[in-house]
Amino acid sequence: MKVSVNSSIERLSPSARDSIHALMSSTLARFTPRISQVSVLVIDENGPRGGVDKLCRVNVLMPGIGTLTTKARHEKLMAAVSEAARRARRIVVTKMKRPRSLRLRRRTKGNPVLETAPASTNASST
Repeated sequence: MKVSVNSSIERLSPSARDSIHALMSSTLARFTPRISQVSVLVIDENGPRGGVDKLCRVNVLMPGIGTLTTKARHEKLMAAVSEAARRARRIVVTKMKRPRSLRLRRRTKGNPVLETAPASTNASST
C-alpha cells in the first residue's frame, strides 16, 4: 500500500507529513493486501484566518472495487486527518462486505430454479 500526502499548506512540516502517513498506514493496515494506493490531500481553505477550515480528502484505490473517496473538515489539522482516516476505514470495510451479499442476491435473482426450491413430496403409495 502506497500512501502519498499532498498539501496546499506551506507551513506543513515534514514531521506533520510523517504523522499523517503513519496515521493512514496504521488505520488501514488491516487492508494492506487489498489497497494499492492511498492519496491524502490536506487543504487550509481560509488560509491563516482560522476557523473550521482544515479539509482532509482521502482517496483509496482498491483494485476490483475502484476509488473510494471521503473527506473531513475540522479546526485542527490532525483532527481532520484522523476523522477522514476513520471514515475511509469504515467505507473500506463496507465495500469489502458488500460483494458477498450482492453475489448471493444476483445468483438467486436471475435463476428461477434457485429462487423457489421445489417442495419435497414424500408421497408414498401403500
